[in-house]
Amino acid sequence: MSIVIVNLIGFVVIVAVVVRYIRPPVAKAMKSQQDAVAEQIAESEKAKKRLQEARDAHANAVEEARATASQIREEARADAQAISEELAAQADAEVARIREHGTAQVELNRANLIRGLRSDLGLASIELAGSAVREHLQDETARQESIDRVIDELETMVGSDDDRSRVSAPSDLVGLHSMRAASREVVRDLTDEFDRLTGDLDEEGLRALADELADVVAVLTREHVLRKHLGEPSDDAEAKKRLVDAVFGSVRDETRSLLHTAAVGRWSQTSDLTQAIERLARFALLVVADRASTIDDVEDELFRLGRLLVAQPRLSALLSDQNAPVDGRLGLLDSVIGGKVDPTTKALVEQTVRLLRGQAAASAVSDLAELAAARRGETVAHVIAAIEPSDSQRERIAQVLGRIYGREISTQVEVDPDLLGGLRVAIGDEVIDADVATKLARAADELPS
Repeated sequence: MSIVIVNLIGFVVIVAVVVRYIRPPVAKAMKSQQDAVAEQIAESEKAKKRLQEARDAHANAVEEARATASQIREEARADAQAISEELAAQADAEVARIREHGTAQVELNRANLIRGLRSDLGLASIELAGSAVREHLQDETARQESIDRVIDELETMVGSDDDRSRVSAPSDLVGLHSMRAASREVVRDLTDEFDRLTGDLDEEGLRALADELADVVAVLTREHVLRKHLGEPSDDAEAKKRLVDAVFGSVRDETRSLLHTAAVGRWSQTSDLTQAIERLARFALLVVADRASTIDDVEDELFRLGRLLVAQPRLSALLSDQNAPVDGRLGLLDSVIGGKVDPTTKALVEQTVRLLRGQAAASAVSDLAELAAARRGETVAHVIAAIEPSDSQRERIAQVLGRIYGREISTQVEVDPDLLGGLRVAIGDEVIDADVATKLARAADELPS
């Protein structure tokens, strides 16, 4: 009995422990598990609902996609048709453009071909004509006749006022083109006084005057301040004359008188004073040649020496080199012309080389030849011929040009066989191209291009 009671008590205790300590956690766990299962069931229902919604949305999307695809296909067909029509129109336009361009290109090629054939035919004709002319002009008589024909053509220009007006500068202003009117007026006064003072001078006096004036030019070139004081305008003429006497007191009376006139003149620029005095130094030597009746030879020698220096630029450069000693340049000049030209020609060229101020020797010597002609009231005509003209032809050339330009003409003749025939005449800045070579070249240039 006691065992039963003990067992019963034990059972009651166990039940109490289970109820008190085990059941609540188990119940709680079971409750929690039940809530989780219920939540999962709810979520499952929601998922089923969303799945159905998704299936419905997918079905709708598929239907919409099919409708959209159908619309796109229709639009694509329409676009393709429009593009096809547009491309066809563009292709037609491009074909028409290419056809027009091709037609124009064919016409252009045809025109170019015709132009080229004409040019080739013209050149061939000119070449044949040139060959015939050259063959004809190999005969000396034919070349002389070509000169006569040019002179005849020049005679047709006689009597035309327009032709006579083409040489605008008077002969007394040769070499003074760079001067303004005021300086030119002073030069005229100096020239008149020079003629008056040198009327009674002998050759020795003229050469001494030329040397002194050349020395004055050298001093003025070297002494810029002195040239400035003498060349700038001033109302105190006596002060300038005193300055001339103080600096150049040992010169001849004629030289001093010329320097007085030059100093009191109204020069446009001070460099004109130096140029004018140098001109008088050249005049003094030209008067020597004129009185000795050698002026024609001097003029001819100056011209030929000028042409020589043009043809020998190295020689001209050596004579023009301002950095080289003057004695060395004069020695070189003497080795070229010493004993071969008139003494006055040699003195003029030596004076010019010694007084060069940046000008090329070739140009300066060529200017001397024109100054020699101008001193006699003549204008120089540079005549280039394929053959040496006869004396009668030279005379006719001078006479015809003299009637054309209304003044005495001095001719300087140069022979250049490359001209083939005819003449080329240069007077001042004007050139008359009447030679055969120039006519052939001009004919070739005037062919249609």
